Amino acid sequence: MKTKRNKLLVVIDVLAILLFATTFSPFVMPSGIVNPFILGVCYTMFMGFLVSVLFVILAFLVSLVNKEKEHAD
Repeated sequence: MKTKRNKLLVVIDVLAILLFATTFSPFVMPSGIVNPFILGVCYTMFMGFLVSVLFVILAFLVSLVNKEKEHAD
């Protein structure tokens, strides 16, 4: 069971590193482009919000994987 948790944590870590790397790519932050609007918000701001939401989801998944049956209380 512990090795399965470790593999899941490695997968989540790799996803977080890839998400971090794509945050600074032209896909998320195109240079000099303001025109595309998504839901009334400029593209860069919308993609920044989306990346933040994805990081929160990854953090939630890590908390689920690391949930212990015995608490320190």
